[in-house]
Amino acid sequence: MFAVSGHVKNPGVFEVEYGVTTFRDLIFAPQYAGGILGDRALKAFIPGGASAPWFFDEHLDLPLEKVTVDRAGSMLGSGAVIVMDETTDAVKACLRVVRFFARESCGKCTPCREGTTWLQNILQRIQDGYGRPTDLDLLMDVSDNISPGITWPPKQTTICPLGPSAVSPIASAMQRFRPEFEARIAQAEEARHSVPVNFTKASSHG
Repeated sequence: MFAVSGHVKNPGVFEVEYGVTTFRDLIFAPQYAGGILGDRALKAFIPGGASAPWFFDEHLDLPLEKVTVDRAGSMLGSGAVIVMDETTDAVKACLRVVRFFARESCGKCTPCREGTTWLQNILQRIQDGYGRPTDLDLLMDVSDNISPGITWPPKQTTICPLGPSAVSPIASAMQRFRPEFEARIAQAEEARHSVPVNFTKASSHG
């Protein structure tokens, strides 16, 4: 059983043939999710819930099978497939996932409690138009403190896997969509350095 949500025509829970049905079948076949809304292009999909690294076009023909998906660098996890179309804002999507994990952190261990909060705050700053040129390196530095090496399967400095789960969307988004983050920060920098000039007419007396 796999649940498909996001930018699809027919979101729902579907019974599939394990190891035979592919992600392409699940997302695009009429008996399953029926394709992407508005027939737009696929940007990315999350194959196994929010903690799973993102997949892209080149992963569509992978079968829904644990070992194959693991070897490709993600996981089937909870079986919750989240589809993002070409209009998806990578910064916003990343922020939403990280915000969830920051909220769910129990706070018992410092790397997770502080790290997920830092990740959320940095992404929120970028999303709100106040991003700084150093923010992307800072994101990766904080991520590395939570999950050393930012590898898959993840390593962790935390008590449980929740902390590294917050790193997954950042690692995926930065791998594929870093230019989007850079452009958002560049726009913010340009806006901050644009000083409006008001011209007023001199009034004459006499």
